Amino acid sequence: MLGCVLLCSSLSAQQGDRISGKVTDSLSGQPLAGVTVALKDGSQGTTTGADGVFQLPGHPPAVLVLSSIGYKTKEVPVDRLSGILIRLEPGNAKLDEVVVVSYGKQDVREVTGSVSQLNANEVKDMPVSNIGQKMQGKLAGVQINNNNGEPGANMSFRIRGAASINAGNGPLIVIDGFPSVSGLEVLSPDEIESVTVLKDAAASSLYGSRAANGVILVTTKQAKSGQKNIQFSTYVGVESVPDRGKPDLMNAREFAQFKKEFYEDAAKYEGYTGGVPEIYQHPEQYGPDDGTDWFDVLLRKALTQNYNLSLSTGVNDLKSAVNLNYNRQEGVMLNTYAERVTARANNTYSASDRLTFGLNIGVTYRRSQITSGLGNGRNIIQSAYLMDPTLNYKNPDGTYPVSFSQPGMFPNPNYYLVLKERANPTKETTVLANAFGEYEILKGLRYKISLNANTDNTVNRTFTPSTAQGGLGGAPPQPATGSYNTSSFLTWLIENTLTYQKTIHDKHNIDALVGYTAQRYNFENSNINGTQFPDDNIGWVNAATTRIGDVGTNASSLLSYIARLNYNYNSKYLLSLAFRRDGSSRFGSNNKWGNFPSVSVGWVVSEEGFLHNVKGISFLKLRASYGKTGNNNIGDYTYLASVNSDNYVFDDKVTPGKSLNGIGNSNLTWETTDGLDIGLDLGLFNDRIAFTYDYYRKKTAGLLYQVDIPVQSGFSSITSNIGQFNFWGHEFSITSQNLTGAFRWSTSFNISFDRNRVEKLGTNNAPIGGYQLYWDDNRTAVSHPIGLFYGYINTGVYMTQEEFDTQPHDATAMVGTARFKDISGPDGVPDGIIDENDRTFIGNPNPDFIYGMTNQFSYNNFDLSIVFAGSVGNDIADDAFQSTENLDGVFNVRKGVANRWRSEEDPGDGIYPRTRAGTTADFRNFTSRQVFDGSYLAAKNITLGYRLPLARNPYVKNARVYFSAQNAFILTNYPGMNPEAGLNGLNGLNQGRDFTAYPVSRIFTLGVDVGF
Repeated sequence: MLGCVLLCSSLSAQQGDRISGKVTDSLSGQPLAGVTVALKDGSQGTTTGADGVFQLPGHPPAVLVLSSIGYKTKEVPVDRLSGILIRLEPGNAKLDEVVVVSYGKQDVREVTGSVSQLNANEVKDMPVSNIGQKMQGKLAGVQINNNNGEPGANMSFRIRGAASINAGNGPLIVIDGFPSVSGLEVLSPDEIESVTVLKDAAASSLYGSRAANGVILVTTKQAKSGQKNIQFSTYVGVESVPDRGKPDLMNAREFAQFKKEFYEDAAKYEGYTGGVPEIYQHPEQYGPDDGTDWFDVLLRKALTQNYNLSLSTGVNDLKSAVNLNYNRQEGVMLNTYAERVTARANNTYSASDRLTFGLNIGVTYRRSQITSGLGNGRNIIQSAYLMDPTLNYKNPDGTYPVSFSQPGMFPNPNYYLVLKERANPTKETTVLANAFGEYEILKGLRYKISLNANTDNTVNRTFTPSTAQGGLGGAPPQPATGSYNTSSFLTWLIENTLTYQKTIHDKHNIDALVGYTAQRYNFENSNINGTQFPDDNIGWVNAATTRIGDVGTNASSLLSYIARLNYNYNSKYLLSLAFRRDGSSRFGSNNKWGNFPSVSVGWVVSEEGFLHNVKGISFLKLRASYGKTGNNNIGDYTYLASVNSDNYVFDDKVTPGKSLNGIGNSNLTWETTDGLDIGLDLGLFNDRIAFTYDYYRKKTAGLLYQVDIPVQSGFSSITSNIGQFNFWGHEFSITSQNLTGAFRWSTSFNISFDRNRVEKLGTNNAPIGGYQLYWDDNRTAVSHPIGLFYGYINTGVYMTQEEFDTQPHDATAMVGTARFKDISGPDGVPDGIIDENDRTFIGNPNPDFIYGMTNQFSYNNFDLSIVFAGSVGNDIADDAFQSTENLDGVFNVRKGVANRWRSEEDPGDGIYPRTRAGTTADFRNFTSRQVFDGSYLAAKNITLGYRLPLARNPYVKNARVYFSAQNAFILTNYPGMNPEAGLNGLNGLNQGRDFTAYPVSRIFTLGVDVGF
């Protein structure tokens, strides 16, 4: 709460009808900048400058409302124009704020569901282009991974371990109340006011069939009454790829030595008579640092920049907030970039005391050049660094070789040219619009109609000249190819709601909501592929001699009824009931409608008399909830029997026709999740410490699965709702005001323990995945966690003939080859033979826990913020090992291969086996050799800022400069570059696979923020 209001004669009286004063910290006496000061009637408002001074139009008597992050808010009456000194007391704003929830807002103290909110002001100085990067490590129960470093790339989200077989695990994104299709990447972080994550069924059930994976509510900035601000900010940064985790491959001398020995061993053991190729006969001709690092050839230092201008005014009956942003991020890989221009205008007009209109519109234009097929597989990045390091990507005369073909190796293009010459420009225009009208029919009873639209148009053009064609095993020149592709969608939503708020006898508080919504989605796409270009000079598809086109479309619709009742008695006993009924075009005719109810209760124990005299406890609330949500991400026509175009022969003539390609299922419906949550919110020592705990348990049933059916039907399977996963876990978060004097220090920490178990898969519980010998790493099986790694256990090398003769082995093994653990035989008992029966679970990509911590410091005009995030106990499969430890001499390999087995007299280190043909496949198949501990601690952001001490002037209210390091450092035992890498993001079935993604960069940034 605010301290006393003192009369301060040291402040001179202001000219005209203006109220002026100064705001300071009640403990240190230091002036506070950026404090919002507004008249209670909403007619005027401002913020304090660097010296804590404010002035705004008005005259006494008046009531000022002051608020600032980290301080308690209270109304202060004033009876004079000037000489006002206001002291703010530090407090935990988290317990005092209003949080955005489904279809409205609610006081944090009255929330009964599991909800986490991040205010944009808390992370406004993190210079990143995606709000997801600002959310990392901030919210308990929310796992956010930066899977790859492509400019403009999306983050991967997973809330409370949510997963599905075929319907994904991404949360629903709701922007200003509109469940959008575009997602977070079209928004500038500078236009966002807050992000709320709804984690349990009680909090999210009003979104029904789309809420099983959680809901992220994004609220964009709105002007406040009395506000009149202009804010400009910019930052410029330099990106680079850290050396830690780069591929540890042989240099030119080492590789030439390896190849020389490879051929010598082939002559010794295999009867090879071709001799050592000339280029490898004398490895000493290459200096210790000679040769080409093909990974570094593709990299560069890159520039990132951002410019933002925001204007907000809240005068009389019109409140308007405008935000303009330009962001450009050059990629650390050659010839890659992404830029985004966003413009948003949010407006609210009060036509009368009862009638209000609003219009929010945001337009985003994005351009990018991301070469297709860069990473996530044996693609450009990996194929490049597997090249022979004795080669040069550039000729002495400055020209570039088009292709390479080394002895015993696959032919390849020059990947430098591939990256420089392949064109893949994309342009995308997105519009998000919300319009509403709200009328107060009776006191406390309001009707609201809202119209929402989200549209997107994307144009993509590709061209690969003859000199940049091909890949691993296919060297150019090859015929040029090109394409022209377009896609667009339009989704609209109409909502009609009635809300009623009433307080009876100052004790009984009622907040009720009923509504009807209708949403429609339409998508169209087209593409033209061109071949037989006359030359490489014209890259547009119209220059191609042969052009083949295709088009497609799909649509879906959703009708819904919603209702909610919030009741509390004296803000002490809390009850919330919610219900949604969804009807979807995506589901079979027998299951078009589904019901999604929830109930939650809360008890503010600290309001009870028996706790009033308990020192230290300032707030204590217990809460519990139960509800049902769904997952409708099953495709638009999955329930229908598909039809293929086929040709038939009638009367000796080919006649076009149609044939069934599957069997429909009129009973197909959404996956459902039943969830229980029990939580506690605790405030200690006048809210200087706030603690939150949640235990959750949920069951996801009706998972989409291909069910086996009799082959007499003409098909082998049908899509049905058979499958069940169980999830449970614990979440802890704590915030504390450690020091509150002249030197201020606050800490936020959260940790989450998420567990899952597979209970049912199809009709016969057959495992999913893990059947191939490589690049099929994950297996999901009943009675186990989702997506475990499945393969052989590598135990080293058969170092001697005696070891080989006395230990289990397979048909291709011999002394000097890879050795594996004998797990089982056909009858479930080890049988002395290594075969497919010996594959087993060899790792778990699901972390034991994830955590995040933020420390904020301030002293005088300096401030420092340090954000950490990490996970513990998760494993990562490095799929690059299948290539970088391939001992057939076709690729560059890891430095450790130099210590391989060559003979019993030269047995090596017991890790790497011999290179004899026909024996090497076992070593590079998926085994425990390729699975690593992925635990890590990352410094996501470190920002040091300084608020400039400005003299009083009518132009500049505040100015701040800062230096920031994004992805400053990472502590991990994982040998790869990025322990957050994921070939399929955080998809539960295929989590934890690192297959050479676009590298994540470290960014050093300078920025400035000025208020007018």
